[in-house]
This record gives sequence, structure tokens and C-alpha cells, in this order.
Amino acid sequence: MAETKYGKHILKDVIKEPEGSFISYSVMAHEGELDVDCSMGYHCISEPTEFDRPHAHEFAEIICFLGGDPTDIRDLGAEVEICLGEEQEKHIIDTAAVVSIPAGLIHCPLIIRNVTKPFVFLEVSLTPKYGPNVARTKKE
Repeated sequence: MAETKYGKHILKDVIKEPEGSFISYSVMAHEGELDVDCSMGYHCISEPTEFDRPHAHEFAEIICFLGGDPTDIRDLGAEVEICLGEEQEKHIIDTAAVVSIPAGLIHCPLIIRNVTKPFVFLEVSLTPKYGPNVARTKKE
């Protein structure tokens, strides 16, 4: 294919087949691939699982839970438990929701239960690179 002026902005290599049976495919851009000041991960969750221990970031993040049926994304088809703050305040999500996490707010663990159908777990972080080196864990 001939080189084009804007073709570099069409990213197909961010679609990956991650390890683990609970996710079929993901869109992962945590290494600066987007060439903008954010990173993202889009995952289709099909089985119960658990993510992360409590931690905070030096950047804002949003986490979205969206039903997998495009005609009714409010129907999550699962139960998600997330803890927020130093106190580990527990929240149960059983319908589509967006969790807004300001910089410095401790969050997680994230526990996914009672999955009756696949749903979307989308995280968008206001940093071009996301990984262990940019998160700080809760002080024990």
C-alpha cells in the first residue's frame, strides 16, 4: 500500500489476543501507541475474574462497564465490586456505569462475579503510557 499522509493514525496492531480465558480480544494501547496524552484498554469480559490490588495513579482514569448487547448497553450481565479510597469503600455495580478516578485516588481491587453474558470493560487513562512504573500501591 502506498504511503499516505494520515495513514499512520490508523492503528490495527493495538488489537491483541491477551493471555487468560476470561478475555477473548482486547484493544490495548498502554505504551504510547496512540501518540496522544492518554492510554486505553478495551476488554470483553466473559468469566468471573479479579484485577489489581489497591493502588493510585498520578493521572486521572475512567473505568467503564458496558453491557455487550449493542441494543441495550445498560444491561451489564454481571456484578462488579470495586473499592475506592483509603477506607476501601466497597461499591457494587450491576448495570452499566462509569467510574471516574481522579489522580491520587486509591482504587481496587476490582472483583467481577456472576457473569451471565460478555460485557465491555474499558479503561482510559490520561497518560500516554500505563503500567506498573506509573502506579503507586497503597501503603500497608
